[in-house]
Amino acid sequence: MKLYFSPKAQYQYQALKGKNTGYAAQVKAILLDIKEHPLEGIGTPVLFNDSVPEYWERRFNGSGIIVYYYEEDEDYVAVVSIGNELLPSFEELPSRIRKYSDEEYAAIIKQMEANRGHGDDSKVGIFWYNPSWNELFGIVSHPVRDYTRANASDGRITCSELHEDVWRKEYNRQKFHGDGSGPFIGPYENKPRGRVFYSMDTDSYIVTAGHWLEEYPQAKELILEEFDLPREKTVFQYAIHWDIGHTWR
Repeated sequence: MKLYFSPKAQYQYQALKGKNTGYAAQVKAILLDIKEHPLEGIGTPVLFNDSVPEYWERRFNGSGIIVYYYEEDEDYVAVVSIGNELLPSFEELPSRIRKYSDEEYAAIIKQMEANRGHGDDSKVGIFWYNPSWNELFGIVSHPVRDYTRANASDGRITCSELHEDVWRKEYNRQKFHGDGSGPFIGPYENKPRGRVFYSMDTDSYIVTAGHWLEEYPQAKELILEEFDLPREKTVFQYAIHWDIGHTWR
């Protein structure tokens, strides 16, 4: 079972470890137990709210409470909050903004000036396509000019991000930081998706996708526009890996 932390819970856990190692040890033991046995064990798990059956709570040291999310069909637990009177609220986080030196500031401004006018540079990356909305989503893109050498086979360049990892992060963000609605529902491979490469050998762009692109050819225009790809240098190529339902495993 995987264990994820919300930003608030992550901060609270680290703060607790710095304030009271005894309490922190109790919390660690409960977290390990939650990971192995989400619905039973140390701290006496009970529903946090009867109207929201996926949220559970466990107690530590009497006044402390751990709130976490778990559904029986999922392979992970998400810790939402770790509360104790020793801890400040998440909104009371101390400000730790460091002032740049004159040299650092000048270097940053110089880099920003160098980037001006390059917003429409051709990019590589990954995407999903929503046929109902006729739009791309979950897009990760990087300008080709940011790369100095090939990072994929056959002299090609693409982003290092994987569909699987991006989907998991967006799924959790959608679930725990919003109302739960959005496009990131179900397995990542069950939605039309693809990847954009740049070939250094042929100075061309390759958009790889599954057979779904034949059913929704209108997505091609969206891809060309989103990644600022030159039509005369772009080819669309089929690969079974990006067929709906297929993964790299």
